[in-house]
Amino acid sequence: MKICSYNIEWFDKLFEDDNSQKNDSTSLKRLNAIKDVLEGISADVVCIIEAPNNKVDGNKRTVECLENFANHYGLQTTKAKIGYPSRGMQEIAVLFNPQKVEMSHVPSGNGVKNPPFNGRFEVDTDDDSIHEIYEFYRPPLELEIKRIEDGMVFNLMAVHTKSKGIFNSSDMLHWERESRGNRKKLYAECEWIRRRVDEWLDSNKKVIVVGDINDGPGMDNYEFQFGKSAVEIIMGSIYEPERILKSYIGKPKWKRDKYAGWVPSSTRFKDRFTETYISVLIDHILVSQNIPVVDNSHIIWNPYQDDSCEPIKAALLEASDHFPVSITLR
Repeated sequence: MKICSYNIEWFDKLFEDDNSQKNDSTSLKRLNAIKDVLEGISADVVCIIEAPNNKVDGNKRTVECLENFANHYGLQTTKAKIGYPSRGMQEIAVLFNPQKVEMSHVPSGNGVKNPPFNGRFEVDTDDDSIHEIYEFYRPPLELEIKRIEDGMVFNLMAVHTKSKGIFNSSDMLHWERESRGNRKKLYAECEWIRRRVDEWLDSNKKVIVVGDINDGPGMDNYEFQFGKSAVEIIMGSIYEPERILKSYIGKPKWKRDKYAGWVPSSTRFKDRFTETYISVLIDHILVSQNIPVVDNSHIIWNPYQDDSCEPIKAALLEASDHFPVSITLR
């Protein structure tokens, strides 16, 4: 069974308020590219980050948009689900093949230290013995998935954590303050996610966390100041190695070529100071050690770094500013 996580840049902009696809030439070009990418990957479960909006007035529905899209293009992933809707734009959703899997939204949480994802989380992020309060803008999607073929059940969480991007600071003092604030919020969200992972592991569940974590190894100076990355918080403590969620992609390497940055990488961004583009690994699949994984099946669909992606290179570049990541379970 293949699982994919895909941040589809502003997918919402390709749909009308009646949940149908837009038919102008620009939208159709991207819609066809997204279809080609999903067909090329051929996953049974596709977690979509930046899924279409789910409006409170009912005029637009994430599930209807995605299912209309899948059925229009004849994809094998014909059913969709979301969890708690976001407090603004864009959703976290899943498309899946109902012939291969059954799934349900299973929101969890058990108190102040591990609250539901649509609640508030109290944690001391600056070591001043005072708890700060954090809320998810896009609550993680918690799913229980059953593989029909053999009945294997596992819990999957799709996440889109706080971006560290800064778009409105006009001087270094405010840039520095906002950077530290974003990093602390990112850490708080990942600590909240990890507490849910621990809750699941305590119940002997199989666990997978996927999505755009907006962080990776060596991403910025604040990681070195704080001595950790957000991804490591979700992965778990080195003092409990049996509870660590594994990344099967291997240790990224820094390269200085025309695609400067991390290899492998799932997207690129323009450095604010150097005005150059840097390749970064911020889209992840993390798997508990009680889930069997097919060897060498963890793929980042970056056509600049993986020649096997060449057949769908044009579609990958047209579809989104992120590349999908996938893994196959045995």
